[in-house]
Amino acid sequence: MGRARPRRRSRPLAWLAPVSGSLVALGAWAVVAHSSGSGWVQTLGAIVAGVLVAGMTLPAVPAARARVRCTWSPADAVAGRPVEVRVEANGPLRLRPRSPRGPEVRAAGPPTGWREATLVLRPERRGVVDAVLVEVAASAPFGLLWWGRDVALTLPRPLHVAPRSGPEGTASAGRADRRHEGASPAVDSVGDPRGVRAYAPGDSRRAVHWPATAHAGSLMVRETERPAEEPVVVEALLPADPVAAEAACERAKGTACAWLARGRTVVLVTDEPGCRVRAPVRDRVEVGRRLARAVGPGGGASRPGREGKAPEGARGTGHPNDAHGTGGTP
Repeated sequence: MGRARPRRRSRPLAWLAPVSGSLVALGAWAVVAHSSGSGWVQTLGAIVAGVLVAGMTLPAVPAARARVRCTWSPADAVAGRPVEVRVEANGPLRLRPRSPRGPEVRAAGPPTGWREATLVLRPERRGVVDAVLVEVAASAPFGLLWWGRDVALTLPRPLHVAPRSGPEGTASAGRADRRHEGASPAVDSVGDPRGVRAYAPGDSRRAVHWPATAHAGSLMVRETERPAEEPVVVEALLPADPVAAEAACERAKGTACAWLARGRTVVLVTDEPGCRVRAPVRDRVEVGRRLARAVGPGGGASRPGREGKAPEGARGTGHPNDAHGTGGTP
């Protein structure tokens, strides 16, 4: 995931308008004091100038001493969707996530001690997030100018950002599936009857159980015991281009989740730092985590012999720009 460049030192934020307004006010007061010649006017002008200078410079101290810690973070998220992270700050600070980005919030709580806040992050791309870059800002004591700096907020546990679910690609597992690549195969109607279930896209019209449909008020189909099937192999071997890699992960996720929804065993092949992993995935969450850790050609060399073990008979190859696989022949 792309990261913003951290700015560790305290700096004034949006300083042009406050500083310009203060200079104009001091200039106008100086003209009035010089014209009147009254000592009390000059004294009051000096006091106002001191307050303005203090209000512009003193916020640098609490900004430099600002501390933020993360108290809770989720383990999974999806690119483009908001995810909440709970934090605590040691003062009345303004917090703005910079990487991943999010809206700014204020730390609210007791006058002294730690104050609670909830950061809403919106990661734009998949990946594993270990720390969040947060801009912390303070304007005490007078609130005239905000000073801020960047803090790397370490998460209690890695946040796996899964890719978005893209269009279903192609995958295969044996001869029968290779004849229908890219199609939505119906559930096999062979085998002993097991019961009825709700209709799913791809089910054969011959499998509709009309008495159960009339009783339930929705379309029901017969469910039968199916013979053992070879696993569906989905390969997500990513290209070097980040945009193309993100699209390939989205297709891989859409394909794997679609086959899982049909009750098939799915083997996902990905490149992770240092090795190639080939192992079955059980649900959508595990698919997202695997794809969040997937890397392209520059993410580390693949080491043969460190692959995750796949079920017997499953093997596959595919084009690196597509979520495409081929399975072994039974």
